[in-house]
Amino acid sequence: MVDFGGAIKRPFTDFKKLGIGILIYFVAVIPFIGWLISFFITGYGIECAKTAMKKDYKLPEWTDWGNLWVNGILYLFIGLIYMIPLALIGAFTIGSALIKNWVLFTAENPDPVALAAAFGGNSVTLLWILLLLFLIMIITVYVLPMAIMRFVATGKFGDAFNLREVFRKAFTSKYFVTVILLWVYVFAILIVTSLLYVITAITFILPLIITAVIGFVITITSMTVFGEVYSEIK
Repeated sequence: MVDFGGAIKRPFTDFKKLGIGILIYFVAVIPFIGWLISFFITGYGIECAKTAMKKDYKLPEWTDWGNLWVNGILYLFIGLIYMIPLALIGAFTIGSALIKNWVLFTAENPDPVALAAAFGGNSVTLLWILLLLFLIMIITVYVLPMAIMRFVATGKFGDAFNLREVFRKAFTSKYFVTVILLWVYVFAILIVTSLLYVITAITFILPLIITAVIGFVITITSMTVFGEVYSEIK
């Protein structure tokens, strides 16, 4: 059984390692160069998942920076590849319709009526396409963590695309309940964070610090939970 309490507490078991992660996350919000720094965070998240699979809940050391960075990039590539079906369907449906009818739907005329007109005035067709895209997006977001965990478990990039194994573990009751509980946790954290943003909006630095703290804490907790549930589903 996934220990949610332990996963939530894990970021705070070593304040030195937590502080390093928060500092890196804070630097990662800097425009232009921040995205390069962010790979260290995702790479560290992978290490958290890997140790959680072994039931080791000590925070990993901040070592082997090159490996952290490379794994962070591979994490990004796995996510981008899984988003390809959504992008292609969106491009061949809404995208192609807008290109053919760009006069009807432009930056100067971005209203729903014009968008429906791009589909021959058939708003029902547009609605079904939007629902399809939304469904694909939800499924992708749901399955993606299990694909990442497959990569973490084997260390092989290609194994993230072993759809038979990924789907077998993803479409289980244990994983489904875990994902729902994690989404509820993240949603609750984001509500509290939004309130803190309102309170500290008069400053400039405090919202950035809050973002770094919350972002890194969620990274550790979520990757711990996913690593744990992956190891439990046989």
